[in-house]
Order: sequence, then structure tokens, then C-alpha cells
Amino acid sequence: MSRLSLRIIGASALALGAMAGTAGARPASTGFFAEGGLDVMKFLSPGAASAAAGPGIDLRVGRDLFSWLSVGGYVAGSTHEATTPPPPSGQFFQLYRAGADGRLSIPAGPIAIFGEGGFGLSMISSNILDRVHITTPGKSFSATIHGGGGIEWQLENRHYAIGAASDLIIEPSFNSLKALETRLYLRYTYGGG
Repeated sequence: MSRLSLRIIGASALALGAMAGTAGARPASTGFFAEGGLDVMKFLSPGAASAAAGPGIDLRVGRDLFSWLSVGGYVAGSTHEATTPPPPSGQFFQLYRAGADGRLSIPAGPIAIFGEGGFGLSMISSNILDRVHITTPGKSFSATIHGGGGIEWQLENRHYAIGAASDLIIEPSFNSLKALETRLYLRYTYGGG
């Protein structure tokens, strides 16, 4: 994990821990959920030299099967500046991802620590990375694999939770491109159980 990811998760854990001290133990809702997040995606070597970190969004829907296990699907997108040698310069590309994932949680009162992982499909919007052999001509799709973890805090209204997570993303068809995605999110659970 990058230092930025560790700092964000660490600061979130401290803030959530301080807030949890004032909240009594309460069960989280389980059922269908929707989650929206704001991301920062940073590419790791060898892609780090050719693509700058960029902002993104992440939307997830799914179902909590138990208080400690949930499954669902996600769509995500991020935008990045290509830092390839000129010409051209000042080029941007987007990375779009969709797939399925699961989450295992260890709840402790209003706080839960979790691990997550999944697979899906990615699409890159430009061929600008062909120049540095990350993508190849005519190939804009890749399988995608991700895994990571985070921390979540259940708000007083048990249907809402906020959290921070960081995932390693691997794109095998894009020359095994790797990225670290760090996100802050809000989760709403529709069920009452």
C-alpha cells in the first residue's frame, strides 16, 4: 500500500475509533445495500511512469447475507493523465471497471474491519498507452482482479455507514498493469435485520 493510502485509512480509523467511544454497541442493518465512493487511483510500476494518479467514483450494490458476509456488484471509473514521452502531451484516458465482489467483515460494535475481493472487466478509453507497451493496438478490454480491505463505522442511524478502503487492482491484459485504489464511501442498507 502507498503511504497516502495508509495515512487515509489510519486517520479514518483514529477518527472512527474516537467517535465509537461515544456510541453504544448497536447492530448494523443487514439486507440489500447501495454504496457510493470517491476514489484516488495510483498506478504502480511499471505503469506509474506512464500514468498519473487520478480521481474516480465507485458505485456498489449487493446484499448482506450475514452480518459478516456480503456479495454484490460494482461499477467504477477513474481519469488519468498519460505521462508518456511527447508527442503528444497533455493526453488523458479513463479506466472503466465493472464486476462482482465479496466482503468478509469482523464487526466490533459500531466498527467493522473487512477484507474484500473480486473480479470483473475493465475498459480503457484511449490507445495512448500503446506507445509504452502497456496496452496493445486494438485491445481496450482486460479482465480485472482486485483485493484489499478497510474499516467501516456504523452511524447512529443503523442504515448508514461510512468507511475507507484500499484495494490492489490487477489488469492482466494491460501488460499486468497494477494500481492501488483508495476510497472513502457512504453505505446505505435497506434491510432492518
